[in-house]
Amino acid sequence: MAKQVSISNFDFKEWIKDHQTEAYEIKIVNDYLIELVTDYAKATISFVVIEGNTIVEFRIVSDKDDAIKFYLHFELNDEKHAKQLYHEMVETLIGLKNEKTLKVLLSCSAGLTTAMFAENLNTMAELTGIDYHFYAVPYLNIYEEVEKYDIVLIAPQIGYMYERLKNSLHDKLVLQIPTALFASYDAMATLNFIRKELEAFTLEKKTKGKEECYCCVEYQNRILSIALSINKAQTRIYYQLHDKCNIIENNMIIKSSFNIYDLYDIIETLLLKYEYIDVIGIATPGIVQDRKQLKIATDGSIVDIKHDFEAKYDIEVFVYNNANAAAVGFSLEHPEYKDIIFHSQPFGFGVGGQGIIYNGEVVRGRNGVAGEIRFFLRRMQLSDDTSKLAWTQQGAMELVTKALLPSISVFGPEAVALYSPMTPNMKEVKEVLKSFIPENYLPEFYYIKDPSSYMLNGITQLCVNHIENIKKEVKA
Repeated sequence: MAKQVSISNFDFKEWIKDHQTEAYEIKIVNDYLIELVTDYAKATISFVVIEGNTIVEFRIVSDKDDAIKFYLHFELNDEKHAKQLYHEMVETLIGLKNEKTLKVLLSCSAGLTTAMFAENLNTMAELTGIDYHFYAVPYLNIYEEVEKYDIVLIAPQIGYMYERLKNSLHDKLVLQIPTALFASYDAMATLNFIRKELEAFTLEKKTKGKEECYCCVEYQNRILSIALSINKAQTRIYYQLHDKCNIIENNMIIKSSFNIYDLYDIIETLLLKYEYIDVIGIATPGIVQDRKQLKIATDGSIVDIKHDFEAKYDIEVFVYNNANAAAVGFSLEHPEYKDIIFHSQPFGFGVGGQGIIYNGEVVRGRNGVAGEIRFFLRRMQLSDDTSKLAWTQQGAMELVTKALLPSISVFGPEAVALYSPMTPNMKEVKEVLKSFIPENYLPEFYYIKDPSSYMLNGITQLCVNHIENIKKEVKA
C-alpha cells in the first residue's frame, strides 16, 4: 500500500466549518456527517473511520431532479489533496445555481406552434412558482441543442420520432405531449404531466438493478476493474472490486475533470477497506501501448501507469483500450461469436473507435493502433465535416457506416456491437451497409445502450486471462 502522508495536525472538519460562505449554509449533522445546503442542491461530507484511518466521501445531489452531480471518496492522508478536492466540490455545488431551473426542450416539425405553446408554459410556470423553463426548436435541431436541457418534449405531429429519441437519449426524459393537451394549449395540465413523468423517471433510475458479471473463468484472486469515460462535460470512472467471482464493491466517481489522483483515491480507499488487491485492470480511451500507458485527456501527457502504479502499490497493473475491453465484455455475453467488432460512436463525437476480436483474441495491432479509425475517417469522402455530421441523425448514420465499411470488408466479423446513441435502429444501419456489401456477408448487429458494464466485464476477463496464463507457465 502507498506510504501515507501524516496530517496529524490537520483537522479537516474544523477547516470545513471555517469555510462557510454566503453561497451555502454549513450544517453539522453529527460527528461523521456535514452538509452544505443551498436552495438548489445539497452536498454531504461523510467520515468513516477504519482501523484509525479516515475515509471521506463527497456527494452532491441536485434538488431539481435528485441526480448525483458529484461523487468521490478518498483516504484522508494528505492535507493539500483534501483541500483541493473540497474546493472542487464547492465549485461544482455553486455552479449548479445556474442549473437549478429544470430546462425543457420543446419541439415540433417547424418550431412555430411549439414556440407559442412554450410561451404559455413559461407564463404558467412563473405564475405558479414552478421552476421550469421551456424553449422551442424545430425537430432538426433537437440533437444539437439537447445537451443543454433536462427533458425533451415533442409535439404529437412528430410523435413518430418518440421511440428514436427515447432510445438515442436514454439518460434524458423524453416525452410526447398528449394530443388533447397540445390541441387545447392546456399549460397547467401539461406542467402536471411533466412533473408526474419526471417523478417516475427519477424513481426508475434509483431502482435500476446492479450490473451482472459475465466473467466465465473461475478465479481465486481479488481484481479491481476500472473503466474511464471522459468528455468535455464530465468525467465518470466506473469501478468494481471482484473477489473470487463475486462483486464486493461497485461504484462510480463523478467529477467535472479527470486527474490521475482520482485513480489513487479509488485504490487507496479500497485497500483500506479490503486490505489487499491482487490485480488492477484499467480500461481507458485512446491508444494503449504495451498494456501500460494512459494518455491524460486534460493535457495530452502520457503516463506509464503500469510502472508508476506497480511501484506505488506493489500490485500488478494492466491498462487496455476501453473499446477492446468492451469487445471482450460483449464476447462474454455472446460466446457464440469468435470474430467481433465493438464500435463506439459517443454522442456528439465526430469520430469514434473500435475494439476488434479475431478468432477469440483481441487485436491490438502495432503499438496499440488497431481500431483507431480517426486516422482514416476524416480523410474519407464525407458529405460534411465529421464534427458537424455528429449532430444529425443522417450525419451520425454516415459516420457509423463509413467507419464500419472498411472494417467489415477487410475483417468480415460475425457480429458488430454498436454503441451509437444517434443510430439506435440496427435495421437502418444494416440497410445502408447493404448498398455496399451484399446482405449475406454482413454481420449480426447489436445495439448497446451503455458500454460501461461491457468495459468492466471485459477488463476483468482480460485480467483473469493473464492470471490463468501465468498459472499455465508455472505448471509448464
